Amino acid sequence: MRVQIGPGFEIVMKAVQENAQSLATMHGGLILARHPKPVVEAGVCYGRMDLACDASEVADAVARLMPYASVALVYASPARRCRDLALRLDPAARIDERLQELDFGAWEGVRWDAIAQSDFDAWANGLPETAPPGGETLAAMAARLSAWLADVSGIASEAGRRPTPPVETGTCAAPAILAITHAGPIRVLRALIEGLPLLTHFSQPVPYGAAIEMAKSKL
Repeated sequence: MRVQIGPGFEIVMKAVQENAQSLATMHGGLILARHPKPVVEAGVCYGRMDLACDASEVADAVARLMPYASVALVYASPARRCRDLALRLDPAARIDERLQELDFGAWEGVRWDAIAQSDFDAWANGLPETAPPGGETLAAMAARLSAWLADVSGIASEAGRRPTPPVETGTCAAPAILAITHAGPIRVLRALIEGLPLLTHFSQPVPYGAAIEMAKSKL
C-alpha cells in the first residue's frame, strides 16, 4: 500500500483524543494484535473481504498470544481472519464491528497496481478525509475506534478494581485488554493513544499474529 505521509499533515480531533486518553484509567494496559496472514494473492487490496487463514498460521498466533489472552478481556474484529483466532484464544471473545479494517469500497479485491494512479493519488493526498470509491474515510475509522477505546477503558477499569493473581507474561504486566484486529486499526489506535496525527504509523509494518504492547506511560 503506497500511502504517503505529507510533512504538513495535522489533524485535531478533540473528542477522539479525549476518548483515547481515557485509557489512562485502564488497569492492565492494552495489547494490539494483527490477525494471522490471510490466504490471498499478494498485492490485492483487502479490507472488508472475509478471508481465511492457513491453519498453521492460526496455530502459531495462538501460541504467541495465549499468555496474554489467558489473563485478558479479548476483543476482535468480526472478520473471519480475526474472529477465528480470537475464539481459539477465548471462546467468550467479544466481537466488535468497530475493530474492522478500513472499507476500501470498489477497490476491495482489486490489485493495487490495477488502480488508476490518479484515483489512488486523489485518495492518498486527501487523507484522512478522503475515501476510496464507495468506501470509508480514515477519519471515520478513527471515530469508531475512539468510541471503542472509550467503552473498553471503562470496562477494563471496572475489572481492575477486582483483585487478580499476578501472572508473568515475559517482562510486562498482564494486559487488561487484548484486541485482535487489522493493520489499519492498529496504526490508528497507536496514533490516537499517543496523541499523534493519524498517519504517523502508516509507514511502519505491522507483523501478523504478534502482540504489540502499548506502554502504560502512554495510556
